[in-house]
Amino acid sequence: DVVPADMRLIEADDVKVAEMALTGEPDDVNKTAKMKTKKPGEPEKLTPENMVFSGCSVTNGKGKGIVCQTGMHTRIGRIAQ
Repeated sequence: DVVPADMRLIEADDVKVAEMALTGEPDDVNKTAKMKTKKPGEPEKLTPENMVFSGCSVTNGKGKGIVCQTGMHTRIGRIAQ
């Protein structure tokens, strides 16, 4: 399935997402509903572990999320502009 909008996960059961269109990463990325705090000196991740993004394919698992952005306001929409 393709993610229809940028969403913050509130439930995630073994969710993996192909973010190649967004990051160029060839491997599927594990996603979780848990918030992780950034440790001092640790670089910020390009795509947070609790977010899924419009246009990316879910390759495994199931989850529920709250829509944060739609259309041209999504990450992929901003790239298209």
